[in-house]
Amino acid sequence: MTEGGAIPKEFTGDGAGISPPLEWKGAPAGTKSFVVIMHHFPHEGDPARWYWILYNIPNTVTSLAKATKGVGVNGSNCVGPDLAYAPPHSKGPGVKKYTITVYALSAQPKLTVTGKQINRDAMLAAIKDITLGQAELNFTYDRTDVVSAEKGGDTSSAKGSRR
Repeated sequence: MTEGGAIPKEFTGDGAGISPPLEWKGAPAGTKSFVVIMHHFPHEGDPARWYWILYNIPNTVTSLAKATKGVGVNGSNCVGPDLAYAPPHSKGPGVKKYTITVYALSAQPKLTVTGKQINRDAMLAAIKDITLGQAELNFTYDRTDVVSAEKGGDTSSAKGSRR
């Protein structure tokens, strides 16, 4: 994925639904661990929806393979009951913007909740005072053609209206 680009289908609910590969560099001195959070805001003023929380990533890790397993600990997602990556699967047409943020931490997060209670807000509160730096990757996802086809509609006008 590239900054501002579209997420490849295999990492969405229309594809294999596996987590995307990530790579980062230049962590601040004193980094002890990393946290990855993927979220988006459905509409202006709406609370964030989160799709991936991966924490307790060792400071020696600077990349995650696609469909990563065995690195870090998964928190909840707002889509389903599993503690795992939840692929974007927007219900409506149009381009949606998503953000993956990698946080460099000076310590392991001290969470006051466990399991499915580890949501985006709980994680952000737990890392507030130990975040040394962060990097973001913004990307888009557009299901216009898929949603139109699911509704039995003609997708030609949807294609013509994209920016």
